[in-house]
Order: sequence, then C-alpha cells, then structure tokens
Amino acid sequence: MTPPAHFALSEILILIISVYSIKTFLGHKLNYATIGVLIIGATAFLATLRFGLVMHSELKSIHQLFTTLSLLLGVPLIVIEIIKKSKLVNENIILFSVLVLAIGSIYIFFQAKNLIIVITLLWLIIGIIFSFLIPREKKIFKFISIFVFSIILFNFIIRQAQVFDPILSWHFYHVMIAIWLYLITIMLTKKIAIYV
Repeated sequence: MTPPAHFALSEILILIISVYSIKTFLGHKLNYATIGVLIIGATAFLATLRFGLVMHSELKSIHQLFTTLSLLLGVPLIVIEIIKKSKLVNENIILFSVLVLAIGSIYIFFQAKNLIIVITLLWLIIGIIFSFLIPREKKIFKFISIFVFSIILFNFIIRQAQVFDPILSWHFYHVMIAIWLYLITIMLTKKIAIYV
C-alpha cells in the first residue's frame, strides 16, 4: 500500500518545531541538543518531501537512514545535553561518551540493527533519570521534567506495540514527537531551572 500524502502533515509539524528548537538551543549554546534536533528535523524534512511530493521510492532509503540516525544519534545527543545540565558528570566524560556513542552507533548500524530499539529505550530511560537530576529551584519542577521526558518513552512504546491502526498511529506518534521536542526545549532553557 502506498502511504497517503497526508502523512506529510505531522512531519511538517515536527519540522516546524525542530526549527524553533534549533534556534532556541543555539541561542543558549546547547550544542548537543542542537545537533540531535537537527538530525530529527532533517528526518522530518525528508519524510515531508517523500510523502507530500509522492516520492516514496526515490526517498525511501535516505528517509530510513535518517530515521535510524534519529534513534541512534538524535535522541542520545538530546539525552547527553540533559546529562550535561545535571552537572553531575565531568565535561571530559561527556565528550568521551559522545565519541563512544558515535563509534557504537556506526557499529550497530552496520552490524547489529536488531539492537537499535533496545539501545534507544536505554537512552530514553537514562534521559528520564537525568531529567530528574537537573538542578531546579523547586522540587515539583523535577517531577515535571520527568513527565516531559517520559512522553517520548511512552510514545515510543505505544508505537512499537502498534496500539492504533496504521494511519492514526503514524499521526499520533509524530505529533507526540513534536510536542515532546517543544516541551524539551522549554525544559532545557526556561527559568524553572537554576541556570538561565
């Protein structure tokens, strides 16, 4: 079955939010998050072209490549930014972790694609833990941070479980990614944190 053109609509939403997030993260010098969202935004851009312009076969391979990169690099880089904001991990360790992430992602991509889902889930769990550990002026904001980050984990699980029919599942999954990106941007940059 050829995917319908309206699949592009929820991808456009991710693309718009990605542009906003990248601009905001650049303004706050959140470089890891910027690169992570750039990968996710590029994936949404390719999907918008693929479905919106009915270029399914022409863009299928590169879209699938960037979807994989979003899972192996995009989400982990956002998590690394959250780890950095927790101020619990040395900057050199973070840089080393990014190097290991890059090498590990290359290995998984070429040699162990069956591990992509497991690795992504592990990064999402790490993100939830460290989102709670970010210094906050009030403890309630720590729980809000957990809730915000958990959105993507539950969204990912719902997607893998195929709870909805394919069309509803597609739009639900991608709209929730857009919402998550927007809330993560607020979480990392607004004054609910000790840092500004």
